[in-house]
Amino acid sequence: MFGLRAIGYMLLAVAFALALSSCVHLPGGPTGSLLPLAQEVRARLEARQQAVSSLVLSGEVELVAPQGTLNGDHLIMGLAPDRIRAEVLGPFGQPLLRVVTDGRRMAVLSYRENRAYLGQASRANLSRFLGLALSPGEIFALLAGCPPLLPQPAKAEVLPSDAGGGKKLLRLLEPGGQVSEGVVFDPTDYAVERAWLESRGGGPNLEMSFGRFSAALGSRYPGRLKATDGQGRSLLLISQEVKLNTKVDPSLFEVTVPPGLEVVELP
Repeated sequence: MFGLRAIGYMLLAVAFALALSSCVHLPGGPTGSLLPLAQEVRARLEARQQAVSSLVLSGEVELVAPQGTLNGDHLIMGLAPDRIRAEVLGPFGQPLLRVVTDGRRMAVLSYRENRAYLGQASRANLSRFLGLALSPGEIFALLAGCPPLLPQPAKAEVLPSDAGGGKKLLRLLEPGGQVSEGVVFDPTDYAVERAWLESRGGGPNLEMSFGRFSAALGSRYPGRLKATDGQGRSLLLISQEVKLNTKVDPSLFEVTVPPGLEVVELP
């Protein structure tokens, strides 16, 4: 869930996507043409996120920024609520970048620079390397297939979506009226297809779209995420392989540095 202070940091792109699990009982979808209650929608979306205990994603990644474009393969692993290990591989499996966080501290191995960066897993530090101005827990929420939602007591309402096909829109507005969020979802299974965050007065804007859904665990899961921030940065993540709630070795998230790398301390 977004903290109010977190909103001001969201200047960069977001990343990755997926999730849900059949082990948590979720209330049934609405019947007929009735719109679901906003509280019900919020509970369903949060339950989808909380149902995911671990994930392993692999596929292709493209990151576009004003300074250039990075293409490669990705391997992402996560353990709830906030442990993440993300690797970008170049041609022939050559490692380019590895980011590891245990939720509190982070290590970044830049193989091109033969350098390691160590520091707190803050939004500022994560955005420096991944374009993810989010906390580790918020990133895991995205990997779990649900955009972090504006916190209570944000005003919430459900409306028909112009996306068609019976899709619905959850619209959230923080009490000050300066930040709003929209989430387009399918009311039959609450799969999120699009989400955005907007700030009035020239603040941060963020948009995400999900696609390439496939059936799994009694629902549908996205294999594609595109995120843009309106400032020339975008990230496209396509996962050909998705494993949810599989066993992941906790030691993979230890913040360590191999010998032989120059170490740079982060704030």
